[in-house]
Amino acid sequence: MGEAKRKRQRREQAAWPHADDFRGTIDLHMLPPAATINGTRIRELTGDDTIPDTQQIILQAFRAVVGDRTFHVGFCLGNETGFSAIGIAVIDRLMMETPGAALHVVPVAHQDIAWDIVLRHLHSFTGQVLLLAFPDSDVYDAGTAEKYYSKAVQLFDDKGKQLERLTAGQRQKIREQKAAILNRPPPPSFYAAFGVAQEDSPWIFRLTTPAGKVIRTAVWGGRRNYAHEFPEDIVRWVGGDKIAIVQVDSPVGVNRRSSLDLTHKLAKDFDGIIHWARDTETFQSILKSFIYPARPGIDQSAGASRRLGTGDHDPGS
Repeated sequence: MGEAKRKRQRREQAAWPHADDFRGTIDLHMLPPAATINGTRIRELTGDDTIPDTQQIILQAFRAVVGDRTFHVGFCLGNETGFSAIGIAVIDRLMMETPGAALHVVPVAHQDIAWDIVLRHLHSFTGQVLLLAFPDSDVYDAGTAEKYYSKAVQLFDDKGKQLERLTAGQRQKIREQKAAILNRPPPPSFYAAFGVAQEDSPWIFRLTTPAGKVIRTAVWGGRRNYAHEFPEDIVRWVGGDKIAIVQVDSPVGVNRRSSLDLTHKLAKDFDGIIHWARDTETFQSILKSFIYPARPGIDQSAGASRRLGTGDHDPGS
């Protein structure tokens, strides 16, 4: 009986994000289209005169209700430096709902953990406006498609009618249609969102090493070539008297490089570890080594986001 109980506990620990199930269902209500957001408006926002004069723009912008929290969230193509033309329009639509609010941007670089990152932020976000940006259509699909069939999400149209979840057969048909598409269109141009400042916060994990030591480790994105240094507060978020800072120049997971394994080794001599990634791709490869595939003993304490704007921010604990 003792061994069976231990195996059950290990399975429960490994079933990430099993621990989030108690947070309840996420309701996503599509925002009604805005007549003022058209081709002319997008040309004005991007400075790109080649954008067609389209009158009706379909935007992935929602009002999210999670428990007693309500905020606005959008999905678009983009990265740590800019957004597609439609992405710029999504930002414009979100800011119509909450003028002057800070815009928290989460770049999602890796396809195989895209939905994990999206779901974690939808569950834990405490701000007013959230934008999830994906570098290409494959990562975009991986990070957005599941909201149409996940049991964690209820989707409503702009009239308030709840949409039915896609069935397994419908999803298979969509995958077949995507596979049949050959000549893909070129990737869109990305444009800077002018007039906003950027602020980042790390992902913070609490984990138990094989030796039984409990420590906290943070993953910090350098955006591009360590373009910004991590704040002094990151030391407080990790905690401890002796903290190791590891600069990571290239994605991990290659040649058996694992940030989780390195954390276990450094934990012998340090109270906390900070992994400082050179760029977004490296940043999310480190996250992948912690959360995919799931391993026992890991507990995420805070999510990664980039904020555009001003105001106070609680990074979590």
